[in-house]
Amino acid sequence: MVSVSGIRGKIPEGLNLENILLYTNSFIETLKPKTVVVGRDSRPSGEFIEHIVIGTLLSKGINVIQLGIVPTPTVKAVVNSIAASGGIMISASHNPIVWNAFKFIGKNGFFLNQTQLDALIKHSLSQKFLAPKFLPKSKVIFEPQKYIDLHLESVLSRVDVSKIRKRKFKVFLDAVNGGGSFVVPALLEKLGCKLIKVYCEPQKVFPREPEPTPSNLQKTYRLMKKTEAEIGFALDPDADRLVLLTPQRGCISEEYTLPLSLLSVISKAKSTNMVINLSTSFVCKEILEKNGKNLIRSKVGEANVVSDMIKFKAFFGGEGNGGVIDPEVNSFGRDSLVGIAHILNLLALENTTIDKQLDQIPPIFMEKRTYSIKGKDLNTIYTKLKSRFPHAIFDMRDGLRIELPDKWIHVRSSNTEPILRVIAESSSEGDLKVLFAHIEPILK
Repeated sequence: MVSVSGIRGKIPEGLNLENILLYTNSFIETLKPKTVVVGRDSRPSGEFIEHIVIGTLLSKGINVIQLGIVPTPTVKAVVNSIAASGGIMISASHNPIVWNAFKFIGKNGFFLNQTQLDALIKHSLSQKFLAPKFLPKSKVIFEPQKYIDLHLESVLSRVDVSKIRKRKFKVFLDAVNGGGSFVVPALLEKLGCKLIKVYCEPQKVFPREPEPTPSNLQKTYRLMKKTEAEIGFALDPDADRLVLLTPQRGCISEEYTLPLSLLSVISKAKSTNMVINLSTSFVCKEILEKNGKNLIRSKVGEANVVSDMIKFKAFFGGEGNGGVIDPEVNSFGRDSLVGIAHILNLLALENTTIDKQLDQIPPIFMEKRTYSIKGKDLNTIYTKLKSRFPHAIFDMRDGLRIELPDKWIHVRSSNTEPILRVIAESSSEGDLKVLFAHIEPILK
């Protein structure tokens, strides 16, 4: 799988040794870097891939800042903060443990854009690479905490730390034994939280399916119920996505993460624009309209959201999969630490609980389904769907988005898995069921 979301493959048939070298060399040829920041999540294949990547970089005379097991946003933040040439995060994010991937990061901590990705693919096809140096003068710098603190301090600068510390929140954290196992607890400790940790042992395998969805977090909620935690946070393996658990509601939809975070910053926003992707709930739109702000939708994928945030000078952005983007934080991308800090900030400023705060937000009626893409002609599917809803507004920047009064459907091929993703939202649960009944025969 090659897309703006990275280079992903199963081990060993996809991301094999040859491909690891191929894409590392192609990244070098694309950026011609002097210093590269390297991090990884806790997948069993991560360590050997990390060594191959670092060795390849060193052989070409490129210095390496090695961070070890960290969140993807931490690698991005460090690249940005120290003005490194780029970064490589070794993580397949929410994919199953047999997968791994490269998330390639360029100047200022941004993922490679489509033009850079096209150049990388071109280099991978030509395979004309710089030869290793006989006497490289490159070195590895391994001082992870020094660089991690650059990320933490940037996040903390965006919230009222003293107010949060006074609340002494009791927080439950499930890091899925992944990249957030060390860095996220460090943030919560700086915020004065009483922390209850589960699955923060990256030397162990993932204890659940890695995608933090309500169905995958049932055991996590049962563990949280045994505690007196006021709020729970669950991560994916590279900690760029955040899902909440509450004492009364259990694990809630990942779509609530972004609007809750938005409420922390909207009163002080200097710009009028916020960017979300085509598959994200319209709850943010309601919040923005009440505050005289504008909503702009982008193609799916962090790189696409960030690109439009820069273009439209947005004060905030994100994706409905639990990805919160604050352009004032040096990670400037989906960042679970940003979401955690802003949500605790909101609760502290409003002097409320997470369940009471959720009472103030419109309910979300959304369903996310996946279908096999094998043997299907997407253009035929899109044509049939358009015929089914002739009076709708269509957006084909990324698959097909069908917008109707108080409801929408988005059908597209995934950037990260060989599947067809279908997401629909309506203003009522009954209407949502009717909507899927209309489109199901076309999709199967």
